[in-house]
Amino acid sequence: MNATATAESPVTALRYLDLVLVALAAPIMLLIGVSPSGYLIGAGVWFVLRAVGIAVERYAATTTEAGRQIGIRLGYMLGRLFMLAITVILVRKSDGQDAGLAALGVIVGAFTIQLAVSAIGRPGTR
Repeated sequence: MNATATAESPVTALRYLDLVLVALAAPIMLLIGVSPSGYLIGAGVWFVLRAVGIAVERYAATTTEAGRQIGIRLGYMLGRLFMLAITVILVRKSDGQDAGLAALGVIVGAFTIQLAVSAIGRPGTR
C-alpha cells in the first residue's frame, strides 16, 4: 500500500458524512418536534442534489478542456444554490415558517459538513 492511498482513505470515508449525519439525525430531530415536512423535504432535496453532483463531477472529469470543466462545475454549483433556495421558499410558503426553518436548518447543516469535509480533503499546496 502506498502513502497516497493511505492518506486518501479517511477522506474517502468522510466523503458522504453529510448524507450519513442527515439520515441519522432525522429520527432525533423529528422526536424533538422539528417539522417533519420541512426536515424530510430539505433532506430529500439535499440527497437528490448530491446524487446529481456526483454525476456532474464524473461528467466534468471526462472533459479534457479546463474551461469546460470549470463551466460545468460552476453551472452545477449555481443551479444547486438556486434549487436549495427555492426549496426553502416553497416549503415555507406551503407548510409554514417552522417547516421552512427546518428545511433551511437541514440544508445549512449538511452544506457546512460537506464544505468542511471538502476542505479537509483538498490537496495542500507546496
